[in-house]
Amino acid sequence: MTNDATLNATAQTHPHIPAPKRVDIGGRSLAYDEIAPEHPQGNVLFLTGLGSNRLGWRLQLPVFGQTYRALSLDHRDTGDSDPVDDDYSTADQADDAAAFLQAVNAAPAHIVGISMGGFVGLNLAVRRPELVRSLTLVSTSAGGAGHVHPDPTGLEALRPDFTLTPGERARRTYSLIMAPDFVAAQPDTLDAIAAGASYRPLTPERYARQFRSTRTHDVTAELAALEVPALVLHGNADPLVRYENGQHLAAQIPGAEFLTYEGVGHIPTLERLSDFNRDVLAFIGKH
Repeated sequence: MTNDATLNATAQTHPHIPAPKRVDIGGRSLAYDEIAPEHPQGNVLFLTGLGSNRLGWRLQLPVFGQTYRALSLDHRDTGDSDPVDDDYSTADQADDAAAFLQAVNAAPAHIVGISMGGFVGLNLAVRRPELVRSLTLVSTSAGGAGHVHPDPTGLEALRPDFTLTPGERARRTYSLIMAPDFVAAQPDTLDAIAAGASYRPLTPERYARQFRSTRTHDVTAELAALEVPALVLHGNADPLVRYENGQHLAAQIPGAEFLTYEGVGHIPTLERLSDFNRDVLAFIGKH
């Protein structure tokens, strides 16, 4: 379990970050943030990507939380959730999300997952479709042999330099995976990313376990049987999870909607913040 003294020290170091809520699933604790109106019109669960934590959704939670019960989760071994010692799979992370939704009485939920979070969302929809009201897949992939691999810039982003501070490491990584024009024009966004990455950063060992989990992801054979409403949203300048992966998902999931963000890299949640929030809210509102 997470040590209370460690949590207190973290809170003192980052006083601007509210303490998370916590829930027990089978003897392990998962941390999450929640914003909701008095009478929410449904539940939305945000799942973040490789190397990130629940703070990656800090510009979505207040917006979606005006209408819905909006929740952002720290995956196992990440952020304020309990550490683990053994390797795990994307399916294991999906089972965590299922147990979480049930434990906090938030099922069925609209699932919004970016990158690895999309891997988890897809596995959740495959394994426990009754818990999923809709599925928004952002900069993600079905995995497996058909996955289109990163370009050289994307590959470089997957090799974090742990000799740097967490903030410097995040600046380097996000500068590689977001569109260069956006990075040049929005230095304040990189400042915010660096600040969020400095909170409970992954150790090299935790990053390695999480990276290995992504290699287990493959729902290719299950896509045609998915019956949940799906929105696939992808930037066509994504160097990490290439645009072709989004095209494949949209083509294979029955009835899926597909939104292309022109000139956008791997992080449309920031690169096209207002459009992203508007488009996903519009999709969720139909279901």
